[in-house]
Amino acid sequence: MKWMAQTIIFFILGVVAFFPAGAAAQKAPQADSFGLSSLIRYAIRHNPALRITRQNIEIENQGLKAAQADRMPRIDVTGGYTRYRYPAPLTPIVISSLPLFATDIPDFEKNVYDGFATFSVPLFKGGRLLRGVTIAGLKKSMAQDFHTRNLHELIYNVTAVYYKLAQLDQLLGACEAQVKGLEAHRRDVESFLKAGTAPKLDLFKADTELAAAIERRIQTQNSIANTRELLRSLIGMDEPGEFTIAFEDTPTIHGETAKADLERALAGRPDYKAALSKVKMIEERVVVARGKRLPDIYGAGDYGGKAGDSFAFKENWSLGVRLMLPVFDFGRIGAEIDRERLELMNAKEEERALRLTIARELKEAQTAIVNADERIIVSEKAVSSAREQVRIEDLRYRSGDNTSTDVINAEAALIRSRSDHYQARFDRHVAVAFLKKAIGDMDIPSDTAINGDTSRAPVTGKITVPTKSTTEETK
Repeated sequence: MKWMAQTIIFFILGVVAFFPAGAAAQKAPQADSFGLSSLIRYAIRHNPALRITRQNIEIENQGLKAAQADRMPRIDVTGGYTRYRYPAPLTPIVISSLPLFATDIPDFEKNVYDGFATFSVPLFKGGRLLRGVTIAGLKKSMAQDFHTRNLHELIYNVTAVYYKLAQLDQLLGACEAQVKGLEAHRRDVESFLKAGTAPKLDLFKADTELAAAIERRIQTQNSIANTRELLRSLIGMDEPGEFTIAFEDTPTIHGETAKADLERALAGRPDYKAALSKVKMIEERVVVARGKRLPDIYGAGDYGGKAGDSFAFKENWSLGVRLMLPVFDFGRIGAEIDRERLELMNAKEEERALRLTIARELKEAQTAIVNADERIIVSEKAVSSAREQVRIEDLRYRSGDNTSTDVINAEAALIRSRSDHYQARFDRHVAVAFLKKAIGDMDIPSDTAINGDTSRAPVTGKITVPTKSTTEETK
């Protein structure tokens, strides 16, 4: 019995020791981060504007089905009850011969119950049925193009905000490096002031520049916080809390880019495709409006019966062809035709304006890339020179060969050159993304990536960046 009690005690202690560890392991947040590709996939799944355009495709698809159904026969079932003041015949009075036999006289009832199955099929409507299907198909195509356009816009915006965060993070590292440099310079000034080799004015200058550098760092941190909230709204993240962003290593800045080919852009831009579809759709609407001047022909029939209080239904049926020809409508059809013609003229002008806009965007994107490449080369040299200038001016000040103003000016030149360099890199990334959007050749994740499990829950943490780039910038 003693060994059984010991066994139970050890078992209970083992369970107690195991479960808290397991619970702690479950409560620990799972380390996860969003790169550019994962941000785009998340935005594709959760952005509300993109979801709306995706639903619009299904809406237009249902409209296409309705237009196709308008060409098919229609069968309805009707029934009712009618109370007459005088007895009414249940079936028409038929006089086939004389004298009149009793079998030719129908039943008369005041309370009449009827039930019929009606049948109708359109035979000719001036081509409006076929063209209605064509118009519905064009509307669906336009909805698909609008969805693709919004998708390209979303990818471009997420890319721009992502690289803006990367720029601000690098700028924050440069601001921190400036603060550290000015703090070190202030300590040098303070020690020289105690030794009597520096005026107190140098200490005031150092304090002023240090406060300005700290304020610049705070402003950069606020800009990062605001940009993160913009990104959260853009990707459609409803959950509160922070999410981690990992800035991936970017490719070579001076890499090859797509050529700004106008014909390729016109063939690939979804908004231009939608504009062409709109022109075709309104052309069809003009023909439909003209078709209203033609007659409508349709076949109709019904089968059923009527009964009185005895519910002895009398069978009856009918079958025929109906024609309706518009003769006079106070110019309504002509006004509709003129309206559609004017709409067609506007649609053609919109297509022309969009073509000019695409040509301008291609030129602007190509120019922005070339300009950013030149600025990157110049700013790289400026950063290298400014960093060396700071080192030299600091050594000269410690040896007494210059003033505190020279060191402060060198620090200001370094932060300015770094800011220009980061801005040039950001402009280059955005210009490349803008060129892809202008051509209509955005890097869209595959269907497997979009439909996969990319709905990551936000995890608590701060922005993480590659330690290599941050370390290099703070040196």
